[in-house]
Formats: sequence, structure tokens, C-alpha cells
Amino acid sequence: MEASQLSPPTEDQLDSALPSWTILAVAFAGACGIGWLVLSDIDAVFSALLAATALWIAAVDLSRFEIPDTANITTLVLGVVWSLLSMGVAFEVIGEMAVRSLLAAGLLFAVREVYRRVRHAHGLGLGDVKLAGAGAVWLSWPHFVLALLVAALAGVLLVLISAVRSGERIQAGTAIPFGALLAPAIWACWVAQAAGI
Repeated sequence: MEASQLSPPTEDQLDSALPSWTILAVAFAGACGIGWLVLSDIDAVFSALLAATALWIAAVDLSRFEIPDTANITTLVLGVVWSLLSMGVAFEVIGEMAVRSLLAAGLLFAVREVYRRVRHAHGLGLGDVKLAGAGAVWLSWPHFVLALLVAALAGVLLVLISAVRSGERIQAGTAIPFGALLAPAIWACWVAQAAGI
């Protein structure tokens, strides 16, 4: 979602929206533990790096409804390095990564544009589009689709839980920090893929 749809948050809202360092540290430690348990050593290292980047994206998107370009670039570069190390430096590998990345970003950009034309508002931010492109470098097509599905279902669940807790009706314009859901979904689906699941 783009921040332009929302009223600017106050400093207190920003501070309360940021996950605490304790939560981030526990999540990172859990992700690292899972990586070391189910992956090879080199994949466990990349799992930790991807988890750290996913948590960075989630923390910022939760607080500001934006994804830093540096976080998306980090995700992309780490994915390219992992792919080249694990599959070898070959034209086919590079070509497949580029095609997946461009098609994934193009898909989300198309969804963004259709929603904008129909609803006259942005449903996805460009950061979400870039994250999809960066995440697709890590994932096979089935795992990429699974990551999108997991993130979308988590978003629906988040809205439902929020509505139940607040007692308010669900509004069509309810803002969801999609990148905060998609980044961890990319990590989880990549771990499953790397573990052969």
C-alpha cells in the first residue's frame, strides 16, 4: 500500500508501530535456528541473510507503509549471489532469474494498475512490486506463487483479526502492509524450497 492513501502517522504511532528489538531478535534467532536445522551450511547462511532482510522490510513496512529500495536491492543481490553459487554461473541461470524477476514484478505491477483504474486508488505500492521481482530471484515459480498466496491469506487474516479486535466493519480501503507479509513469506517458501519441500 502507498502511504499517500493514509493520513501521515504521528511520531507516537511510528514508535508504537515498530516491532520491538526483542521481537525482531527472537524472530531472527528462530529463522536462523530453522535454517541451521534443515539446510546445508551455505544455504543456512543465506537463510539468515534473507531472514534479516525480510525482518528489516517487515519492520519498516509495518511502521511506514513503505519498503526501502536498499532492502529490495539487498534481497535481489543476495538472491542472485545464492543462485549463482548454488546453480553455477551460466547464461541459462542468469536468464531464468531475469525472466522470473521481470515477470513477477510485471504481474504485481499489472495488479496495481488494474486496481488503480478500477478503484481510483493505489492498492499496492511500488515497493511491493519491486519486492516481488527481488523475491522471484530466490524462488521457483511454484514457490513464488505459494509465497504470494501465503502473504495474501495472511493479509486477509490480519484484516479479519483487526476487525474483530476493534469491533469495526471492514472497509474496502483498509491499508495492509503487504511487504511486511510478503517478505517473510518469501523467506519461508525459499527455506521450504531449499530443504526440498
